[in-house]
Amino acid sequence: MVAENNADIAGHVKTARTALIGIFTLLIIAAIYFARDFLIPVVLALFIAMTFRPLVRRLADYHIAPWITALGFGATLVLSALLAGYFASGPIAGWINDAPEIQRALTEKAHELRLYFGRLIHVAEQIEVATTATSSAEVQEVVVQDGSMLGMLSQYAGQPLYVFFTLAATVILAIFLMASGDLFYAKLVKVLPTLSEKKKALRIVYDVESDVSTYILTVSALNAGLAIAVGIAFYVLGMPTPFLWALMAFILNFIPYLGPLVGVSLTFLVGIVVFDTFAAALLPPVAYLALVGIESEVVTPLFLSRRLALNSVAILLSLAFWAWAWGIVGIIIAVPMLVTLKVFCSHVEKLAALGEFLGEADVSPAENGAVAPD
Repeated sequence: MVAENNADIAGHVKTARTALIGIFTLLIIAAIYFARDFLIPVVLALFIAMTFRPLVRRLADYHIAPWITALGFGATLVLSALLAGYFASGPIAGWINDAPEIQRALTEKAHELRLYFGRLIHVAEQIEVATTATSSAEVQEVVVQDGSMLGMLSQYAGQPLYVFFTLAATVILAIFLMASGDLFYAKLVKVLPTLSEKKKALRIVYDVESDVSTYILTVSALNAGLAIAVGIAFYVLGMPTPFLWALMAFILNFIPYLGPLVGVSLTFLVGIVVFDTFAAALLPPVAYLALVGIESEVVTPLFLSRRLALNSVAILLSLAFWAWAWGIVGIIIAVPMLVTLKVFCSHVEKLAALGEFLGEADVSPAENGAVAPD
């Protein structure tokens, strides 16, 4: 009887613990969504600080004050953004001014493509009628609607003051975080009670900082190389404003899967307007897709540690969640958030299973207990 009561109590405790975890998770999700105006600059600043903190610490060993290095990195980021915006503003303004002409040309090319594919469909119908006694062919109209990404971009474009103050708050907070030195780590060590917990906490913090910094800097460098390659390729192919395409490739490649898809689609649409033949219009998207494929399948695995490789399912889920919560900013920070969580889980034994799921699958049939077919 006593054993049964103990089992019932243990079951109720487990159920209550599970319910509390579920409620706490829902509260966190609600806080992420409803407090996004406050959290977005904070999270962006944290990632900027984590990216440059190892460099700030290394330069401090050469007696360079952290606040000087922090100001230097902050000024470099602002100057880079201003230069990119300045050089891109001319081409963007040109595209906006030529929008009616571009729309007219795109409509004409779309009509030509419709006629071309209409003839192919007619030929296919004739072949089907000739080979089948009873057949029916139905042509469905495909309607392309504006995606949610365009809607999110238009929302940001309609709120320039919000974007400006968000970016300004992000940079200022990042500078303060970088200039604070190891103050946060010192406070963390002081709060924890035992020496082993202090050591473990510092190891986790430094590893997360180091891995996130390595990931962001490596991916940024690889995206910059891709941008240069895209700019050169589009200049050779005769695409207008190759610098703008290079900048677009650099930004879009931070977004796995969706970014390259958007880039290929845009280059195809512009290629249809710019070039006279359908074959010539295919060259820019094919070149873009080839360069992205080489970068993602060949170059990135060479430079990025496999320990930071992520599961594609986890990436898609992270993109979907953060796009819902924070829009375009969420899409950009989705993968760095996932990397941070994976590194953190690798140091916490109870979260090891979650870290294993987030990592890229690397299980051979022999390791999995499977037997290969003869």
